[in-house]
Amino acid sequence: MFEPTMLALPVSLFILSFGELAIDLNIVLKIFVMMTIISYITQHLGRGPLAVLLILGISWFVLFDYWKFFGGIYVLYVLVTFGAASILIDFFFVSGGQQPPQGMEQEQAEGGISHGLDFQKRNATFVHARQSVAQNMLRRRGPMG
Repeated sequence: MFEPTMLALPVSLFILSFGELAIDLNIVLKIFVMMTIISYITQHLGRGPLAVLLILGISWFVLFDYWKFFGGIYVLYVLVTFGAASILIDFFFVSGGQQPPQGMEQEQAEGGISHGLDFQKRNATFVHARQSVAQNMLRRRGPMG
């Protein structure tokens, strides 16, 4: 017969597994930080004894003594490197909460390009603009530059 207390052990093990996941992610993050330190020092100092001492010293300092501070900084560094922060900056700061220009609202509501004629019209304007720029450059400098 099934009793509700039979679920207590599997549910508690499932909840405790999230703590283990956080510990595993912390170890993986430390490995990536260690690889970053090694890469940076060997690129700037080579593989001599001074580089090895710096790698050991900085790694001990960053990975063990002040990990709570440097771990967060490294995560932010990785986000900026991968471009996730630029998406947030574009969204919050560059657009400034402004409304899109007139005409763009209708295109956005229709999903951008509603049919092939819109695309042909846009493509023709871009081709015409490129041709006029090229002709202006040739008039100024001549055909041989």
